[in-house]
Amino acid sequence: MASLIIVVLFTLGATGSALRKPVTQGFDEVAHVSYIAYLQATGQNWPRFAEMRMIDPTTFEFNTDQNYLNHPPFYYSLLAVLGPSVTGHPPSLIPIRLINVAMAVFGLMALLILGRHMNLGRLEFYAFAAMIAATPVLAPLAGAANNDNLGFAGGALSVLGLYAYSASFSRSWLIVACVGMIAASAAKLTGLILVGTTLSMTLMLVGMRHKVSRIDLLIVAGSLAVAASPYFAFMIQYGSPAPDTPAQSALLRNGADIAGWANEPRMAPAAFVAFFLKSFLKEWMPVLRPRNSLQLALLILPATISLFSVAGWVVSLRAVLNRRPRPLDFLVVSGMASIALTLAVHIAFSYQRHLQTGWVMDAYPRYYLPLIAIIPMAALTFCSTVQSHLLRVVLVAFLIGAPVVFQIFGAPMG
Repeated sequence: MASLIIVVLFTLGATGSALRKPVTQGFDEVAHVSYIAYLQATGQNWPRFAEMRMIDPTTFEFNTDQNYLNHPPFYYSLLAVLGPSVTGHPPSLIPIRLINVAMAVFGLMALLILGRHMNLGRLEFYAFAAMIAATPVLAPLAGAANNDNLGFAGGALSVLGLYAYSASFSRSWLIVACVGMIAASAAKLTGLILVGTTLSMTLMLVGMRHKVSRIDLLIVAGSLAVAASPYFAFMIQYGSPAPDTPAQSALLRNGADIAGWANEPRMAPAAFVAFFLKSFLKEWMPVLRPRNSLQLALLILPATISLFSVAGWVVSLRAVLNRRPRPLDFLVVSGMASIALTLAVHIAFSYQRHLQTGWVMDAYPRYYLPLIAIIPMAALTFCSTVQSHLLRVVLVAFLIGAPVVFQIFGAPMG
């Protein structure tokens, strides 16, 4: 019953967001809808980024502005087929958004099923569910046309499959994990790095406890090849798995000029890392207006949960090294390592942009939604090691209350 209530509340929140916010409000939605309209108008299966144009956010007719997106076409092709015709039809936005709501709800349901598979106590399950469903960016993003919704759904399915495979060694669950990984990778490159690395590392760690069959290895290898194939195609076509299109370069240069960043001295590497991490924490709750003192103070809540998660990673790593791991430990170790790797790549990529143009707006936590379940899994792992029953209950209660408080008072976008 609790899971049903959570799903219903999340669906209502995401649907409400889809019905009321303008297309220009966050998450690059005009560009994503323009990509869908481009595929519908041209009938192409593979994008030619230099030819892609933006639609006018009022009339939904194409204008002369180039589209700056550089993602594989699969998410957009799916919306182009399932959704109504976009060009010249502003009402088409709502059905497209509702398809995205369905994707996010699917991902949430997969993670709630994961919570049940983990055999958590009642309070621990509530904490797990709260840390996912009350993720500030998740419901507003679900109510928008954005490929991160496919990344979230695919990552959730993969984490569910990986946990069940680690617990049962069932090939069916491994196939589920691979399907989810392919879906997350089809959304964007960060989905491949996050979920593909987690899948590979988990299989390696499981192999330390249980002999992995050759067929399972072939399934994973084949799935990774399929997931990476669009980015190999981009490498051949554009010289990079994340093509630096002319429109994207112009967006960075013009944006940096308008904001005044282009003429400012470039940050040293250490200063940029500190700036990036601070911005990353702030963007956990995207806002449209400057935060007040209370909203800034509330950032301590997600920061504390992150520290709990790092502590949980240490606990799980010790269990793996001491050859006493639970299935949960495999996922925590590999998932947290994948997040750290992706964050390092993200920072390095962003710093290069900063050096070239002065641009500083790249610290978006929504890119990490495919592995959002790893954070509560690691935090609960840490709590499970606390010897005092009372203190353990207090910590779990904090994990339940903190996301809810932050969601309500942390200045949500809508």
